[in-house]
Amino acid sequence: MYKHQQKLRLSIYASFTLIALFILADFVLPGRIVNDEIIEVQSERQQYYNAARNYHYSYKVITSKHKFLVAEDFAELDLVNKKIEYSVSPIFKKVNWYRLISSKEKSFYSLRIASGLVLPLLIIILIFAAFRYKKKIGTLLFIFQILLIADLIFLMT
Repeated sequence: MYKHQQKLRLSIYASFTLIALFILADFVLPGRIVNDEIIEVQSERQQYYNAARNYHYSYKVITSKHKFLVAEDFAELDLVNKKIEYSVSPIFKKVNWYRLISSKEKSFYSLRIASGLVLPLLIIILIFAAFRYKKKIGTLLFIFQILLIADLIFLMT
């Protein structure tokens, strides 16, 4: 029975490692570079339904080919009718980075960095630590596996 559990655990670790590598490859690979004109910049108030009634704004750039979230400091620039260059990931077709044609500096949206880079790397490190060093981090690993599945669903939509 114990060997069967070990094989099952190893196959689960391998599956989640492959998913994490798949997501990581989507973020790291260069993707397709698109040059387009910004049609509109939308801001949306995101309301929290808690006692403090806090909120924040999210900003979305709309081009003729894509809609994608951008950072607030980028959205505050006068962007309408300006040329933008951005990279579309090869697997999930998400925007990895963006920049104005007139600028040399690339910008990354923080949610894309967290979902495409940080979370998959963290999962790989946790699985390696749990497997290699026989660490008892099953609950933590389970939570991050659920987060990885949610991240995969997020990237597929």
